[in-house]
Amino acid sequence: MPSLLFALSLIVTLDETGEKPSIVFDNRPEMGVPAEALAQMRERPPQEAFPAKPRPQMFHDLTEGTIKTVRIRYFNKDTWAADEAARDYVAGFLANESLGVFGFQIWSQGVGVPEIECVIEFTDEHRKQLLEEQKPCLEGRLLIWNTEACFRDATGRWWFVNAFDHFHRSHPRGDRKLAKPVKEKPE
Repeated sequence: MPSLLFALSLIVTLDETGEKPSIVFDNRPEMGVPAEALAQMRERPPQEAFPAKPRPQMFHDLTEGTIKTVRIRYFNKDTWAADEAARDYVAGFLANESLGVFGFQIWSQGVGVPEIECVIEFTDEHRKQLLEEQKPCLEGRLLIWNTEACFRDATGRWWFVNAFDHFHRSHPRGDRKLAKPVKEKPE
């Protein structure tokens, strides 16, 4: 019985001083590229990621037809005054067919807190396909800074996205003169 009381007293003790811990709300994502994304580059060479298929060249090729829901968890309210503006930017990001995607970090500068953080739910068809291929099916994640972005697909693999043109074409702080002109699609 005394050992049970001692164990219970350890659980009840909140900290060394006996005071209650401080509780802080922080709705911002962590700074920088997630550690698991950086570790992935050391653990698995890019050619092993897709042994049967070539590596996707464009972000749109990676996500087309696989995303069911995008939940924006955080956006910088200094950049986007309203939810709709952030939603439109993310929708444009996902629809953009010219965003390059890489299996390694392609930028050299450090990144801070993302401008936008999203949680991705994949379609039932995509999830079924992954299960048939005996691959994991996880929740996706999209982190957008300025011209840089990271995307975790349903298998847990992180991709590094070059969003230079989208940033300069659509972001409130982008310089429209730096974006390449949009090519007209032949009909």
